[in-house]
Amino acid sequence: MEGHPCGDPDDRQPVHLIEPRTERLVPGGGGDDPDGMPGGCLSTRESLHLGLDATGAGREAIGDVGYAHAGTLRHVPARPVRHHNVTMHTLVFCHAHPDDEALLTAGTMAKAAAAGHRVILVVATDGAAGLASSRIEDLVAVRRRELEVSARILGVHRIEFLGYTDSGLVGDTPDAFAATEVDAVAARVRAVVVAEDADIVVGYDPSGGYGHRDHIHLHRVVRAGVEGTAARLFEATLPREPIAWAVRTAARLRLTPRDFDPREFDQAWTPRAHITHRVNVRAQFPAKRAALAAHASQASTDSGLRTLQVLNGLPGPIARALLAAEYYVEVTSLATSTSSPGAS
Repeated sequence: MEGHPCGDPDDRQPVHLIEPRTERLVPGGGGDDPDGMPGGCLSTRESLHLGLDATGAGREAIGDVGYAHAGTLRHVPARPVRHHNVTMHTLVFCHAHPDDEALLTAGTMAKAAAAGHRVILVVATDGAAGLASSRIEDLVAVRRRELEVSARILGVHRIEFLGYTDSGLVGDTPDAFAATEVDAVAARVRAVVVAEDADIVVGYDPSGGYGHRDHIHLHRVVRAGVEGTAARLFEATLPREPIAWAVRTAARLRLTPRDFDPREFDQAWTPRAHITHRVNVRAQFPAKRAALAAHASQASTDSGLRTLQVLNGLPGPIARALLAAEYYVEVTSLATSTSSPGAS
């Protein structure tokens, strides 16, 4: 990724995603980047290969690509195949709500799909509790259609809707996703992983990002679902420090609601020193922004501002700078987390 989590924002050294379990033959290539390092802050001359596009120093099977698959869903074999001397793989991205895929992993999904890898999207809830305008009728149906548009933009091959009730940010909903048994949902996730012979599964970090209870529950579900399979697990996240700083600054400038406590973000997301992989999605920015725009209901509200509303309204250069990197932690121990919302 270019400059993040710890480097210069103008860094031009690529960082790649998702190294296969088998050797990949890649023609051409070049450059002087090292293969990687085991985590921590990355300097402007260091890169990590998550492996979607790397076999060794400076070799790429996926370069930066442009707008990916804005038309219909593509269908390719579930198992890896050899194509132009590159082994194709299957990636399963698990998200809690419609629109989470656009916010956290859209660029990675578009990059993988454009390179010919098979991309599967699992969505746990119906999004019924999304804070949308009260003028929207049948929000569940609207959000499902929005997700389908986003998936087409990103080149997703299959969407698996689990159909659980959105738990919402507050309140007690006994039949909602956050109240389900981990093992029962994990079995459904595992069934997708096994059926697709997935090489990579993506879930959420232990804090659920900003602490949403559905995100925390999905973190536990995906860890349990991947256990016992051959897939590698990555957890989508963001670097904690710049977000906490931005939130505190906004609070000092009185840009947040009066009852908002910026300390809530002191334990959100992941410390940047713990982030193991980052993905350069600068070239996928048009696809990512289009996917965000597809979730128009989540940019509507009766009062206040929504994250998507702010992102969609940013000038292009600023939005590109903010959305140019996506961040992951590779999980090497699949013990199901019992972390609280504030855990790191």
